[in-house]
Amino acid sequence: MSSNTKITLKAARVNAGLSQNEAAKSLSSYFSMPISRQRVASFESNPDKVPPAWAEGFSKIYNISLGDISFTHS
Repeated sequence: MSSNTKITLKAARVNAGLSQNEAAKSLSSYFSMPISRQRVASFESNPDKVPPAWAEGFSKIYNISLGDISFTHS
């Protein structure tokens, strides 16, 4: 992906072929703690509230470079 082109957290999830429930399950495994679908939805709606560790988790489970995801409101 171009260094200037970033996609939303939701687009990254959709491109990875995951539902919010599936993303929550993958994040639960990644963080070894329960993560709800609502938490995933909340971060998709408020990407500027994503903590750095979570950003890395999303990057890993969506198999996309951290720098290719936008964590700001468009």
